[in-house]
Amino acid sequence: MFTRKLLILACMLSVFGVANGALAAKMPLKSYHQEMFTDHNGNVDCAACHGVDKPKSPPATEDCLQCHDLKDVVAATEPPAKTSEFEPNPHNSPHYAQDLDCSYCHAEHRKPKVYCNNCHEFKYPNMPRK
Repeated sequence: MFTRKLLILACMLSVFGVANGALAAKMPLKSYHQEMFTDHNGNVDCAACHGVDKPKSPPATEDCLQCHDLKDVVAATEPPAKTSEFEPNPHNSPHYAQDLDCSYCHAEHRKPKVYCNNCHEFKYPNMPRK
């Protein structure tokens, strides 16, 4: 009886593992993350961003900062000049990496959005309004 229960449990776990791997294969990834986190067999290492405990939750900012340098991100997204069309750098705000995780705006498996516009009315040309 115990052996039968153990066998059933092993089968269920193996099916979940295959289904979980199949689900991961269907999740879209940006090309640069695809290259970095896919092994030679084509398996994506979801734990690289999500960790092993909560693979279904978005990564925390600390996880993003393992690869992305905050100062480099701020410098790369700084507007060229403050003109009448100037919009503030969202990565250089009181909220960035403080109140909000990167995943509020940046999404790997869905379209990004300008979370700032829940309270503000910024017009970032490369990001959807809401």
